[in-house]
Amino acid sequence: MESEERVIEINPTPSILASPFRMYSNISKNKGLLKNMISRDFKVNYYGHVLGYFWSLLEPLALTAIFFVVFVILRGDSDTLLPLKIMIGILIFSAFSRTVSGCTSSLVANSSLIQQVYFPREIFPTAITGFRFITLCLSILIVIPYMIFEDLPLTKHMILLPISMISIMIMGQGLGMMFASLQVRIRDVKQVIDLILRAAFFLSGVFFGAEHIPPEHLDTFLLNPIAVFLEMGRAAVLGDTSLITDIQVVRSIAFSIFCFILGSIIFVRSERKAVKFL
Repeated sequence: MESEERVIEINPTPSILASPFRMYSNISKNKGLLKNMISRDFKVNYYGHVLGYFWSLLEPLALTAIFFVVFVILRGDSDTLLPLKIMIGILIFSAFSRTVSGCTSSLVANSSLIQQVYFPREIFPTAITGFRFITLCLSILIVIPYMIFEDLPLTKHMILLPISMISIMIMGQGLGMMFASLQVRIRDVKQVIDLILRAAFFLSGVFFGAEHIPPEHLDTFLLNPIAVFLEMGRAAVLGDTSLITDIQVVRSIAFSIFCFILGSIIFVRSERKAVKFL
């Protein structure tokens, strides 16, 4: 307790505007620890697996093959790109939802470590996001064999894929950090967040694209930044951006950055008081 009070005196709670810079500074000073925690997550998730990290590629590849059989062969759907569209939606949304859920529980899940030694708690949600982003990058490689199979050319729109992935991940971390301290006090928060994420899964176009939305409702549908990021990922691979506009893309990216900044402010200013409830 005395050590905690000493840290508080040395590193007083920053002002609202200084909080994101404090978070950035703390992470920069602890890059080695961050890398070790990301590495730990890989070892925990893949320990004992014969194929190890290759599951990040083989699992979505197998699911894509299943979707191809179900939708194209059995249902006779003429759109042979549908399985790829669905898989891109699943991969990006799953990485986002797991990031939000993991960051929300980051303080509670590491309570024993927090009580033993002090280091910047921002490391926890950042490590979760880093692990999920690397896993997403490995999984999204399934687009390469599918693009070759469908003879899809590389276009300038491919830049939208990393932009959509990065944007949705920082939004996920921002949202998770907003709720992390509250989760310490009210353990029901995670269940509520998981319920909201489950609803978002069906409302964000994971299993359907913007082309299935009636034109009169398309603008409303794309007010959802998650839906925009999913469409950006699909547009990057297919080379067709006709369903989304530059304004929708910029608006969604701006909202993502806003969520991250707000989340960092809330987390940095509240985590020291929150950990007392662990």
